[in-house]
Amino acid sequence: MVNRKQLDPTESVATLFGAKLRKLRDKAGLSQAQLGDAIGYSNDTISKIETAAQAPSPELAQRLDAHFDTDQFEELQPFAAREGIPSFFRPYAKLESTANAVRVYEPVVITGLLQTEDYARAVLRAGQSPDKLDQAVATRMSRQEILRRTDPPWLVFLLEEEVIRKIVGDREITKAQLARVLELMREPHINVLVVPSNAAVYPSAGFTLFGRSDEPEIGFAEGVVGSGRVIELSSQIERLRRLWDLIASAAMTDVASEALIREVMECL
Repeated sequence: MVNRKQLDPTESVATLFGAKLRKLRDKAGLSQAQLGDAIGYSNDTISKIETAAQAPSPELAQRLDAHFDTDQFEELQPFAAREGIPSFFRPYAKLESTANAVRVYEPVVITGLLQTEDYARAVLRAGQSPDKLDQAVATRMSRQEILRRTDPPWLVFLLEEEVIRKIVGDREITKAQLARVLELMREPHINVLVVPSNAAVYPSAGFTLFGRSDEPEIGFAEGVVGSGRVIELSSQIERLRRLWDLIASAAMTDVASEALIREVMECL
């Protein structure tokens, strides 16, 4: 217990979550590694959750409640996770965590669900203090929990060719990021398609379509300086679907997309 970070449970819901976890772990006489082994997470994850350096995922909260026979972690998790998400993006994060199908068009950078931690840090660094940056990166990484579910959503990403060619951070960070994309492309529920730079489609911004069981599809249109918005009106959703189909029809095949990403990666 030497040199442990002191926790102030009144500072935020995330620190309250961490303080409760540490208290129960100490009472049970478990190390972080032992608790991690018991619930299927690394000791590094347990450490980051306890110190509020990483947002807890719904699955982690469920496993903690089951292990300690409580219901407090599932109750706190949504509030703790939301603290690191900008207010304008919270509707997106909620839709993303509950959808059974997610279709993303991204014209700027490799999208958050596919990002490595180093790439995310490079993307989010501008204008951020170190503490805020750590929290933003941890929150983005926690969103990727949906990729590891036993019943993950079906995910399709349309990435502009410029996105995979852009150097973000440095060449090594970008190379590792492209390797991560190639790794994820092997998952049966993930498709990544590249839209070639000469494609005759010119969307004005990125957007996402969320599919939900027995419910209408919902869209999210990206903007700048916190101006992203949820789209529910059926006529607007229909226009987004047509735009998606248009972009998808101009994209490379999955085989050609993989070959191009690999070629760009190997040239870095």
